[in-house]
Amino acid sequence: MVYACGALGFLLGFAAGLFIINIFLQHYPAHELVKNKSLRWTYGLFCWIVAGLGAWAGVFMYQSSVITP
Repeated sequence: MVYACGALGFLLGFAAGLFIINIFLQHYPAHELVKNKSLRWTYGLFCWIVAGLGAWAGVFMYQSSVITP
C-alpha cells in the first residue's frame, strides 16, 4: 500500500508542478519555449522536484496514518 501512496503522491506532485510552470510560462511564446534550453532545464527540473516531493509526502502521510504496535 505504501507504493500506491507514493505513486499517487508522485502523480499529483507532477500534475501540481505542471500547473505551476504553466502559470509561470504563460508570457513566453511557443517558439521561445522550444528554442530556449535554459527554460527546459529550469522549469523541467522544477517539475520533477515537485513530483519527488509529492511522492515523499504520499509516503510520509501513509506512514503517519498507519498505527504500528
